[in-house]
Amino acid sequence: MTSIRRHRTLATAAATILAAASIGAAALPAAAAPKPKRGGAIVYSIPGKTTSFCLPRAQMSASGIMVAQSMYDTLTVPNAEGEYVPYLARSVTPNATFDQWTIGLRDGIRFHDGTPVDAAAVKANIEAWRKGLLLQFLWAPVSDVATPDPSTVVVTIKQPWPAFPAYLFSAGRTGIAAPAQLSNDATCATEMIGSGPFTLETYDPSTGDVTVVRNPDYWRKGFPRLNKITFKVQGNTTQRINGLQGGQFDITFFGAGRNAKAARSLADTYVLKNKPGFRDINNVLFNTQRPPFDDVNARRALAMGLDLETLNVLANQGEGEVAEEVVDSKVLGYSSKSTFPKSNVAKAKKMVAAYKKANGGEFTFDLQTTFDPGVQDVGAEIKRQARKIGVTVNLPAPVDEAQIINLALAGKTDAFLWRNYPGSDPDTLYVWFRSGSPINFGKLNDPVIDQLLEEGRVQTDPAARKATYTKLFRHMSNTVSALWFGYNDTYIAANDSIRDIIGPNLPNEAGKPGTQRPVQINASYHQLLGLWKR
Repeated sequence: MTSIRRHRTLATAAATILAAASIGAAALPAAAAPKPKRGGAIVYSIPGKTTSFCLPRAQMSASGIMVAQSMYDTLTVPNAEGEYVPYLARSVTPNATFDQWTIGLRDGIRFHDGTPVDAAAVKANIEAWRKGLLLQFLWAPVSDVATPDPSTVVVTIKQPWPAFPAYLFSAGRTGIAAPAQLSNDATCATEMIGSGPFTLETYDPSTGDVTVVRNPDYWRKGFPRLNKITFKVQGNTTQRINGLQGGQFDITFFGAGRNAKAARSLADTYVLKNKPGFRDINNVLFNTQRPPFDDVNARRALAMGLDLETLNVLANQGEGEVAEEVVDSKVLGYSSKSTFPKSNVAKAKKMVAAYKKANGGEFTFDLQTTFDPGVQDVGAEIKRQARKIGVTVNLPAPVDEAQIINLALAGKTDAFLWRNYPGSDPDTLYVWFRSGSPINFGKLNDPVIDQLLEEGRVQTDPAARKATYTKLFRHMSNTVSALWFGYNDTYIAANDSIRDIIGPNLPNEAGKPGTQRPVQINASYHQLLGLWKR
């Protein structure tokens, strides 16, 4: 059976430590019995555009990851049991101390340009990640990448790194690109060359629309089933659901219960939903390096003064749960005894008054939203509630997903509504919260967070790791590193002519159909190669 070989104490705890995000979905309708067929084309509506698919430096939201995984394979993927297992790789094996990992590659796989997916190509990708604008911080622990033969890559780490297999997936961001794409700076962003189930037909960076066609030489025999997928960008969720109803779109995804209810009301449409335990989090993400949220008491005051239940209901229409921690309940280190500030409007008013007295009489901030009507509704409700405790919230003009990431990277917003941090190995939170990380959007610079992230990264004993991450999450809740207000379920809505959204079983070591099921829905990610249209 294809698996990552475990050593010592990690052998029995792999499913816990390397838990994959948002596993599970509702069953398909009873009519989903016909035998799969090849051919056909579908339109997949996504909420945001991606302006560059040069993966080592691409700024991709969930929309970009969905498009990228149609053309690129990752070396590992999450399975339904919560492990990161080899995919494009045949095997991923640690040494006894977890500071060296050997990647064994499958034979005979080729990129879309006909060149081999060999050790030299994988090394070129890892080296590009180490130099990439966004990924270099992620891959800083790597000290050497060696290729002893064409089918083997040996990665040496500066310290133990038990979470390494999770980074070979990186929520779908670390697809393996052909050296010809990586080596051409002029075209790397727009001429995508992977080894995935589909090849690029057209890409319009101005709109974000992408069309891919079937790769006839894909290494997983019999896949993909569709001839073509067109990814159409539509930032307004209501319009995506209307597009399903009108037949302009065949499938889409979204992250709010209110939209799921609307999609379920449509004729000839069904909705899949992830299971709880590894969901990502709806939150207000603060810029902690400028007023007012450089002051921990300002953050605590807002958390105490807002009604999180109302915000969660507004976002999820009763389908979600209030979140008071940065991770869901099955993530290693989660604690049911949250230290997040409890609702206390009277105390919040006093803290706001104290902040104003010390800061020129003002407690004002900008809250950035996207074009999604649900997100805008939550922003308006936060503005309304904040006013009652003496806080003024400005709502700038909404922007799309790509622009909100750019604003966050540049530190040009006080706060924005955000959805992120799906369950995984807790070490994958390192890049989001470690000081100095380019995608530490909250600009956190907290020595306690830094210390605990470093401790958790190198620990190989599951009990010690759990204790460390419990301390981390409790500290982040106590200091209101962000204002978590609801676990975010992910939904896939499709016309009932679309089948096999979850996809086939994962391949075994020989590359043939295996027994392991793939992760079903992982923060909007799901396999595309098994999709077919009846």
